[in-house]
Amino acid sequence: MTNNFINPDFSKKDIELRYENDVVCIYGTKEGLEKIIAFCQELIEHPGESHIHLEDYGLLTQESKKGAIAIFEKPH
Repeated sequence: MTNNFINPDFSKKDIELRYENDVVCIYGTKEGLEKIIAFCQELIEHPGESHIHLEDYGLLTQESKKGAIAIFEKPH
């Protein structure tokens, strides 16, 4: 993070996705990160769902990039 880092505004939402300095950044409140854990667990238990679009769940801040979490099988 740089010296001119702008903190996410978590007053209304719980997750912010950014791409800064060639780094994908996931910022979140405790509740937001717990929700990401729940999404991952859902995909692990139901891999047929294949992916989840985070913007569909009202969690992303106004400044956030859109994002998805996807599950793939590891090649043998």
